Amino acid sequence: DLDNGRAREAALDRSFRAIEENLLSCAIWNYTADNTHAHGDGWNGEDFSVYSGDDRADAADPDSGGRGLSALVRPYPLATAGKPLALSFDVARREMRYRFAHDASVGEPTEIFVPSLQYPESIRVVVSDGTWEHRPAAQILLFRHDPGRSEHTIRLTPAGARA
Repeated sequence: DLDNGRAREAALDRSFRAIEENLLSCAIWNYTADNTHAHGDGWNGEDFSVYSGDDRADAADPDSGGRGLSALVRPYPLATAGKPLALSFDVARREMRYRFAHDASVGEPTEIFVPSLQYPESIRVVVSDGTWEHRPAAQILLFRHDPGRSEHTIRLTPAGARA
């Protein structure tokens, strides 16, 4: 049971922190649609699936049945108008920090995935420069940097979080 889910969340968070710190990408492949509490993933006694039908309480909720979601579903840059320099997400504080150097040949905005699971009501956005637009229905933040600066930072926290 991975300590009632706490170990699963901690393991996912540690893995994602390493990926973020090294500016890598990844895919989570362990989704076992027929996972159960009694039989786990149905293979070798393992129970690592990020979903279990036994945990699904509300069929109308797309997150119902998910496991370790606070570590798994995190904000991240979908597209960067330049070169990523640093990325981090603090699960406990639900704080994302992103820093990048812009590419003058890119005219499109930087796009950040802002999951409603982490920010169900609203977000607090602090940027080094430029302008931003949050599109909650699309779970996207668009950031248009100031071309007069070479590096840019974006910080997301839940609305009402301390600065």
